[in-house]
Amino acid sequence: MAFNEQTETELMTVCEAGADAYISQRRKERVSRRINEGMIGALFATAIYGLFDGYRNFDYRMALAPFVAGAAYAIVGRRNAGNQDADTRMAFEQVCSNIREDESDA
Repeated sequence: MAFNEQTETELMTVCEAGADAYISQRRKERVSRRINEGMIGALFATAIYGLFDGYRNFDYRMALAPFVAGAAYAIVGRRNAGNQDADTRMAFEQVCSNIREDESDA
C-alpha cells in the first residue's frame, strides 16, 4: 500500500504498540463519544423545555431529567464499548499484517 510518510509513521507506531493498546484507545473514543452525545442531547432537551415552557415556571426536575437520561446513555455505551473489540482486533490485524508484508517486500 502507498501511504504518505506521516501516515505510514503513524501506522507503524500503532502496530508497534500492539492490538491491546489500539483496542483500549478505540474503546475510550467510543465511551467519550457516547458521553458527548448524551450531554449534547441533554442540553438540547433542556433548552427546548426552557424556551417553550420553562420561562414561565421553571421546574428543575424537568431540566434534570434529560441529564439523567444522558448519563444513562453514556453508562450503557460504556458497558457496550467492549462489544466491538473482536471487529476492532480483526481490522487492526488486517492493517498491520499489510504493513508488515509491505516492509518485508521492500
